Amino acid sequence: MTNKGSSMSRSQLLAASAALLLALRAGAAEPKKDAPPVDAGVEALIKQAVDKAKQELRDELRVETQNAQSAAAFMGTAAEGPKLQLLELDGYLRLRGNLFDNLGVHRKVDTNGVYLVARPGDAEGRGTQTSSNLRLRLEPTLNVSEHVRGRGGVDVLDNSVLGTSGQAVGGGASPTDRAAVNVRRAWGEVETPLGLISFGRMPDAFGLGLVRASFDGLDDDWGDSRDRLQFAAYPVSTPIGMLSLVPFLDFDAEGPLQDDPRQGAGTGQPFAKDPNYDGRTWGFKVLRLDTEDELRRKLASGQPSHNYGGIYSYSTLGRVVNPYYQVTGAVARSDKQDVRRREYRHQVDLWYRYRTSRLTLEVEATGLLGQIGDPGMYSAGLDYTGPKVLMHQAGGAARITYQVTPGKVAMGGELGLASGDSAPGFGNDPGQLNAAGTLPVYGAAEGPQYGCRTSGRCDRTIDNLRFNPGYRVDMILWREILGQVTDAWYLKPTMRWDIVAGLAYDLQLVYSQAIYASSTPSASSASTGHRSLGVEWDNKLTYSTDDGFAAWLQYGVLFPLDGFNGAGATTRAHAIRAGLAVKF
Repeated sequence: MTNKGSSMSRSQLLAASAALLLALRAGAAEPKKDAPPVDAGVEALIKQAVDKAKQELRDELRVETQNAQSAAAFMGTAAEGPKLQLLELDGYLRLRGNLFDNLGVHRKVDTNGVYLVARPGDAEGRGTQTSSNLRLRLEPTLNVSEHVRGRGGVDVLDNSVLGTSGQAVGGGASPTDRAAVNVRRAWGEVETPLGLISFGRMPDAFGLGLVRASFDGLDDDWGDSRDRLQFAAYPVSTPIGMLSLVPFLDFDAEGPLQDDPRQGAGTGQPFAKDPNYDGRTWGFKVLRLDTEDELRRKLASGQPSHNYGGIYSYSTLGRVVNPYYQVTGAVARSDKQDVRRREYRHQVDLWYRYRTSRLTLEVEATGLLGQIGDPGMYSAGLDYTGPKVLMHQAGGAARITYQVTPGKVAMGGELGLASGDSAPGFGNDPGQLNAAGTLPVYGAAEGPQYGCRTSGRCDRTIDNLRFNPGYRVDMILWREILGQVTDAWYLKPTMRWDIVAGLAYDLQLVYSQAIYASSTPSASSASTGHRSLGVEWDNKLTYSTDDGFAAWLQYGVLFPLDGFNGAGATTRAHAIRAGLAVKF
């Protein structure tokens, strides 16, 4: 196996050699009148040499295609090779505005004493809220050579709310909740004869993005970054196709740090005090992925594209500083400040995509098994002293799109499911307790999914899978009110109409239902409550140009169903979003 530079030079040499041999053969095939007859043995040798050169040239081109495919295995999408320039700068500038009305669906407080969504307005959280925000995202690539490069990701004024510049009229306050500059990622890539080495803080993406995704779209938030050491081997031939194997090591946690003993915090080189606090993830990814060029060729020739892959990861965490540690009165709970967590997780994530010129089918499924030896739920009057907590979680999503009129009208749908837990609340905010500082009772929207209730019953499982918070299902219910898909399934028919070049309209209806009725705010006991959560109608109009400008306008309305009953009559929630962006 050769690297890209030597592959190109050999390809040029072989092409020149083949051309020379073909010329010699052509000259031998048409001898001059005065020339002696061509020796048959010489002609056979020339033909053999030409055929060999052709075969080696085909092999070299195949290796280059495999190299491009291996680079794609790193990001989960087809990676573009480095250009012959020192610095490449990609990114975008985005301005986005929101108008929300009645996101609390006019519901009174739950049994925790908390509204669904804290909004200005009347006692039920009803009212209208408007806000706008700005982001400048920079993604530089420094090409040291054709095979060595450094890459990064920097957000300037990341989702900074307009009006927080510090220039408030009349000296009014202009609060902000984040730094003006956020260095999100910085990592290096080195191509070797065996594969691609990557190291640093880098994006993590796979499949549809239920578990891990970089979420780098113009209207995206969140996004996964990992402190990682990774090696993506060049694809090898297997009975199920060309596969790349990508082992990796993630540095998840380090615990308390030791500052420089002479100069103090923020100087010199800190280091972890105790390896018992280390959190690590070991894993590997297996992937078969067509490059963009391969995909275009297949679809243009009428061939289907089959892409697939899987990830296995094993995570461990030894000790933690208790996040629920409190001081009760004058007595410091020192015995509960440091927790021997003894946590581990096994997770498998599988993905498959089938594409033709008109049909796209994509599926992702994941499962997680693990345990927490001591989950560390300690606060005033709330000590979890039971045995280890077990985790059994699973979920997945399937998405299909069919081009009814190619390039004009597409119909499709999506079905998703995330496993649930029968404990009160959905579990997207597992640290939320009730007003007395104890475990929530039924009728709460959020709360821990384990613990010992006042009845003496102890819940020792956490079974609700949570989709990645950046995975968008709708505009209101899962994006704004509940935050993540968990303990529920949803069905979403979709339609897209490309009106004219650059202008498109998207429509979707989303029905959502809880797995456990006891998790919804409508429950009053373990055996009561309603599963149906809501029906949402979302619309989006987008406009984009070839020179990098984009604009969009969205409107959504949520019709809450019986799952939100129990504290006053609920009413519709509305949301309007708009954005302008320049992509470079």
